[in-house]
Amino acid sequence: MTFSRFIGIDWSGDKSSFQKGIKVAEVQPGRQAPALVAGPGRDGRWSRTAVMHLILERCARERCLVGLDFAFGFPAEHGPFDWAYVEAHCAADANFYGGRFFHTPAAEHADFINSPKHKGARYRAKAHRATEIRAALTKGATPQTVFNAIGAAQVGPSSISGMRMLGTLAVQGAAHLSIWPFSPISMQRSVIVEIFPRLFPLLHGVPPAMKVHANLNRALAAFDSDPVVEPPSTEDEGDALISSAALRRLSANADCFVLPEKPPAGEGWIFGVR
Repeated sequence: MTFSRFIGIDWSGDKSSFQKGIKVAEVQPGRQAPALVAGPGRDGRWSRTAVMHLILERCARERCLVGLDFAFGFPAEHGPFDWAYVEAHCAADANFYGGRFFHTPAAEHADFINSPKHKGARYRAKAHRATEIRAALTKGATPQTVFNAIGAAQVGPSSISGMRMLGTLAVQGAAHLSIWPFSPISMQRSVIVEIFPRLFPLLHGVPPAMKVHANLNRALAAFDSDPVVEPPSTEDEGDALISSAALRRLSANADCFVLPEKPPAGEGWIFGVR
């Protein structure tokens, strides 16, 4: 699995026009340290729409491995929900915003969600996909359910917005990219994978706080990367940087593209979880 560019993206589901939490880092083959990529907004901020255009542009130009930090699917046991279902509920909102998904108490999925205005009778904090259950076996990894939209650890709005973008990428990038493991991959196409940045340092026993310069460089060394000279200014920057380097190293192992077990249909799989 040979790629010419590795892109790690720390995602955000907030409602702003530009998301301060989105950070993009990229690196090429070799050992050189990854670098942050500035977005088109003020102070280099990214919007989700701008990230999509970056992915399309990069993947049309060269073969990339792109990692996105959000859940690509839902637990299969909690209904037949998919990207088209998400888009049907959120299409009225620009920039792939996904908050509306958690404010539709009459919808089919409402029984499973936990939001500021509604908690479904069947909501469970441990409503996890098979890949999240496997990831949680790594000490310190704490995957959260996609159905949660409350608290600092929530991943719900972020993942819903990400699924909206994936649905668009699958159509607009059909000629150049595959979204793993939902579509077959080949040696000619770029590949988009789901990532869990916290997992990467933990796989090597490194504390997961990537804003700490020493932690980040220890994690980079574990993935055969040179250190970064400038410390990250936020945890999001650190997560994007380690993600791009980890993608480069892990992609050298073809087994990372082979599912260790067949996950339930539509759930997806976190890249690097064995």
